[in-house]
Amino acid sequence: MRVRVLMIAALVGMLAAATDVAAQSLTPQFPGWERYFTVSWEPFERRGQPYLSGYIVSSYGVTATGVQLLVDSLDSSGQIVAQRVEWLGGSNLPGFSRSYFEVPIRQQGPSYHVSVFAFDFVQSARVESP
Repeated sequence: MRVRVLMIAALVGMLAAATDVAAQSLTPQFPGWERYFTVSWEPFERRGQPYLSGYIVSSYGVTATGVQLLVDSLDSSGQIVAQRVEWLGGSNLPGFSRSYFEVPIRQQGPSYHVSVFAFDFVQSARVESP
């Protein structure tokens, strides 16, 4: 009987830990992304559905690939109530350029925040003959 109680307690503890992990909010995968990109956005509606439209601008001279945006829906106190990660259309952003995006909103809120969630810079090598 005691073993059964311990097993149940262990399972409840694991479930509680899993719930805490699921409740954590997403953050950009590359701290300091603001050094390379700026993002502007504004809400709009299309056929009664809320969207954000905007631009991501690269201020770095290297192509970024696999660009993903993190969209936070905020409540009136600025707390995150919903998040969404979206690929940038084409997912590549050449250096010193800008790209337009539209993202559907899952949960409407009084305000939103858009950040760059993930990206990679194209690395190249220079080969010289002897």
